[in-house]
Amino acid sequence: MRELFLTLYPEPAASPRYRVMQYLPYLESQGIECTVQSALAEDEYRASLTGRLSPARYHFSEMRHRYAQLKACGDYDIVVLQKAISTAYIKGFDTLLRANAKRLLIDIDDAVHLHPPVTLGFPWRLLEDQGQLQKIIASADGVLAGNRWLVDEVEHLGGQGQLLPTVVDTTHYVPAQKNASTFRIGWMGNPSTAQQLLPLKAVLKATPDAEIHIVGANEETIAIENATYHTWSAEEELAHLHTFSVGLMPLTTSEWTRGKCAFKALVYMACGIPCIATPFGAVEDIIKHNQNGLFADSPDEWASALEQLRDPAEQKRLGQAARKTVEQHYALDAWAPRYAEILRATA
Repeated sequence: MRELFLTLYPEPAASPRYRVMQYLPYLESQGIECTVQSALAEDEYRASLTGRLSPARYHFSEMRHRYAQLKACGDYDIVVLQKAISTAYIKGFDTLLRANAKRLLIDIDDAVHLHPPVTLGFPWRLLEDQGQLQKIIASADGVLAGNRWLVDEVEHLGGQGQLLPTVVDTTHYVPAQKNASTFRIGWMGNPSTAQQLLPLKAVLKATPDAEIHIVGANEETIAIENATYHTWSAEEELAHLHTFSVGLMPLTTSEWTRGKCAFKALVYMACGIPCIATPFGAVEDIIKHNQNGLFADSPDEWASALEQLRDPAEQKRLGQAARKTVEQHYALDAWAPRYAEILRATA
């Protein structure tokens, strides 16, 4: 069986890394021949993150790559479209996809059915089809959704949704061998989500005798007093996580955020790091308050949660329970066979 994954971004982005790439070794061991094609080349994607690739060049390159990929979809038994065809929903691309793909699965881990990741300016917006992904969802042979709310949304649109949570490789994400000697409050993410830390600035400033470490964003993105900033890299990710005493996951409450799959929490939890999160969206299915993590909404609740986790015994209690939750419900080795089953059933 030959399968084509069409990802919106190349592997450095978290979504294809965890929704596609980490499954490939198992799928290929089961005789499934996998090909991954991104709408943007990796060097172009990296250039876009630093501003060296203009939006116009980004979209032109994306459309050029994608057009050729969609034309060749018929060479594969199954096409898995991960997230969307392109960051802006271009008219006609959905028709081209459906005309060439023999069998089509959609994989979503964001609320990309509500609106495209990017909206073009005038006059280019005349090329857009804002409802494109909704039409693709309704016509696909199946939709893999990263949380239960997305499954419900897919079914509301007339699609065939089934839950495939974003999962963690528990052989890679493991607890540190020893606890950190200092109380270190950590956040790991990307610049686009760093603004969710803004409501915590005063709380973090008022937390005594704590180190604050931000991985994946810089001071220009989110300025937090006395914080230490680190560039994210796959090679150093685990080393940074192993220094955290507690992991933060504040969220803004919106329909777009409701589509998120709480992967940040799962990474902390797999490493035995107790997570404090805003009680909203998919994280409510993962964290049980004061059992395997903590919820906090108001500034007082965040301050109280941080104070509770200053106690090493509380860190250990909640961290061990968090790790167990991931092992039991969100481990790659349990979900990879399920993914293979879905592909065989679709073919």
